[in-house]
Amino acid sequence: MSVVRMLRATLVGRTSDAENILTAVMDAGLLHVRPMRPPEELAELHSGTRDPLDLARRLERARATIMSVASGDRQAPGMALGAVVDRVEHLAEDRAGLQAKLSALDANIDALLPWGDIDPEDLATLAANGAPVTFARLTWNDWRALEVNDIPHAISQQSEDEVWVALFGRDAAQLHVSPVRLPARRLTAVRKERDEVRAHLREVEATIGSYRDYAKAIEGRIEELSDRVQVLRTADGGVQDGPLFAVQGFLPAENQVDLQRALSDFGVVLRFDDPEQGDPVPVKLRNVGVFAGFEAIVRSFSGISYWEKDFTAVVGLLFLVFGSLCLLDGGYGLLLLITGLILRRKGNKAFGDVFALTGVFSVLVGMLAGQYFGLIVGKDGFLDGQRPPTTLASDPMASFIFSLVVGMLGMTYSYSTAIWQRGWKTNATGSLLFALGVICLVVGDGAPEQAVALVLKRAPEHVVAQVSAGFDYAGKGLLGLGALAWMAFPEKVFGDAHVPNVAWTLYSGITGFGQDTMSHMRLFGIALSGSIMAMVVNQIAGLFPTVVTVLFAVVGHVFVYLLALLSLYIHTNRLIFLEFGSKCFDGGHTWYSPLRRGT
Repeated sequence: MSVVRMLRATLVGRTSDAENILTAVMDAGLLHVRPMRPPEELAELHSGTRDPLDLARRLERARATIMSVASGDRQAPGMALGAVVDRVEHLAEDRAGLQAKLSALDANIDALLPWGDIDPEDLATLAANGAPVTFARLTWNDWRALEVNDIPHAISQQSEDEVWVALFGRDAAQLHVSPVRLPARRLTAVRKERDEVRAHLREVEATIGSYRDYAKAIEGRIEELSDRVQVLRTADGGVQDGPLFAVQGFLPAENQVDLQRALSDFGVVLRFDDPEQGDPVPVKLRNVGVFAGFEAIVRSFSGISYWEKDFTAVVGLLFLVFGSLCLLDGGYGLLLLITGLILRRKGNKAFGDVFALTGVFSVLVGMLAGQYFGLIVGKDGFLDGQRPPTTLASDPMASFIFSLVVGMLGMTYSYSTAIWQRGWKTNATGSLLFALGVICLVVGDGAPEQAVALVLKRAPEHVVAQVSAGFDYAGKGLLGLGALAWMAFPEKVFGDAHVPNVAWTLYSGITGFGQDTMSHMRLFGIALSGSIMAMVVNQIAGLFPTVVTVLFAVVGHVFVYLLALLSLYIHTNRLIFLEFGSKCFDGGHTWYSPLRRGT
């Protein structure tokens, strides 16, 4: 389980051979090419777009235009594919112009609507006769503050907040209002033109839709060009200087010889270097066995920086634990297992493995909790006389306390992972000591008997008291050591200012541990809500005849399971990548994606 070691490869060859060289690189499928910025002196020589790239862009635009409208009954006449692309491009231009015109007409209508169908010629006549009209849009407070008793006016429209007023005469210009400038058109004329533009737009879109039958042919042509386009785009990302062409990328160190062999027929220079810190190195993970599928979870969220250790196994373990606790039901665990197997059969091996493995783990946790499809062992007539190994399903308080225990252990695990990732000279050391101190105090104060029972079946009270005192002393000592470690290695939030960094680390370390631990209560909440819904389904199903009971129970439990699966995926990953991962994962990545054929 590791991040695969990568090499930076620089390839130099003849410009005349550039396409053939890159085609060979594509066939090898090893080099993750990155764009190169040409030096200023080579900027003008940097290759530009070429015909296949332009054609691919035109085809993609034509396909997007055709698929953006609904297909109708109209069918376009038989045409060559090139003529179809030309025609659709012209139609797309017409549609864009009509849409812009329609937006302008809608804006004019919105501006005229509050005033009604006013004739601009009437306004000009009034102005010529000494009674110009001032249109104003005011708040009610501003309107009440105006002294307009001696000025002819009319309220055109009003709402709870505003009033639209027409003021007549030259005296209105002296008022402190911001006049509204109206389009010099009648509302009816603008509406008529809008209807005409809409009709024209519908006709254009219907014509575009008539070319829907050509969409598959266009897609096929795009597919035919895809490999050629990849080569040309890669060439455009290289640097050319006269007769020489250069391109740079990354490949796994183990494939160095394979790339050399693929280019053996060309006169090229290949140089391999180890990446430098800060290089945008693509990431390729190597996980085998049960944890390989959890790479899909890592890819979906934070990713992995090339410069940090592979934490896929850590994520996998946490997903199994948190996911199974979110379900806390052996029956739903079985459904999760079946879901994973279906996904594998459908070709989604990564998530199929994740769900199948989590389902197996959930079945085991459900057996420990004694709950199957909302039925609790020993209760409500289900397996009377039997007792489950734990009371997690039957005692909400026990489940609540257990979620907090999981939270404290999870955060301890997080700080340990941070030390593994970054070394012990970080604030994670203080956080780990502090977390261990809190755990010792909690055990010493709340569960000394259980701690003793791990070693002795029966212990005198004075032994229990001594163990309690021992945990208390150890906890206080670890808290003190944690504070000292925070002072020695604070989180550098304020640069090199040591005292502010220490103050912040002490504050955030203490409050952050409590906050992140309490956040694990969502495990208790999700499990409890799912259990309640499952029990409700069972109770309602029991009110019907047998056939209806079975049907209702199946549909109801599938519905509850889907809700539980959604909560499981969202909240499990939230705990992993926020509360847990923010302490020990850097993330940020470019996944290894070599230049290769589209097939």
